[in-house]
Amino acid sequence: MRRIGTFIAGAIGLLLWAYLVMAAGESLRDDPVDYDIQDLDVPDPSELDLPDAGALPPEAIEPMAEPEPRREVRAIEPDVFGSPAFANAEDLERVEARAPLSETVQPAKPKVVLLHRPLSLSAGLVAFGPQQRVRLADIAETDVNRTCLAADGGSWPCGVMARTQQRLFLRNRSLACETSSAAWQGEIKARCWVGVQDVSSWLAKYGWAEAEPGSALAVLTEEARAERRGLFGEPQR
Repeated sequence: MRRIGTFIAGAIGLLLWAYLVMAAGESLRDDPVDYDIQDLDVPDPSELDLPDAGALPPEAIEPMAEPEPRREVRAIEPDVFGSPAFANAEDLERVEARAPLSETVQPAKPKVVLLHRPLSLSAGLVAFGPQQRVRLADIAETDVNRTCLAADGGSWPCGVMARTQQRLFLRNRSLACETSSAAWQGEIKARCWVGVQDVSSWLAKYGWAEAEPGSALAVLTEEARAERRGLFGEPQR
């Protein structure tokens, strides 16, 4: 019963609120607000302190800036230079580009010569017949009389072993060396390859020759020393 009473009271309240809203709307529609323009407080222009345009002196009025006239392009040397915008199209002629002021010199590429029947005199030194020798670049020759210390304190002929390892690597294959001619006499210093393998890099990597001071192969020599390869390792038989 209590819930029914609450519901009835709420419904009566809603009906009362709706009736009041409708009554207020009817009142506004029947009695609209009427505004009279005479009641508005509009100032009289004569009472305002406005400047008189006719009282301004002529010098106080800034004249309008005239547009700057278009400047003509004047050829400094008509026979040498002229602007196509002010030239007669029929007088224009396409000419060839001038020659360069200086000759472009291309760096000469090193010549590679194929040398046959190499003979290993020592690790880093190769002979081609009795009159021609090539000292490999970027490494120091390992003397055949060099001896190295072993871990047990003894010595072993590492120089002879280095020459033997170079012979086994070359296997009488032809070398491609950087030289201007294959007909030189005496000894030259050059880089040589067996196929695509640089002989100097191979000797430095496996520790059979040490890189020259400042050479890019010094990293390979230090790697061979750290891993105790070749001259820096144990005796090989």
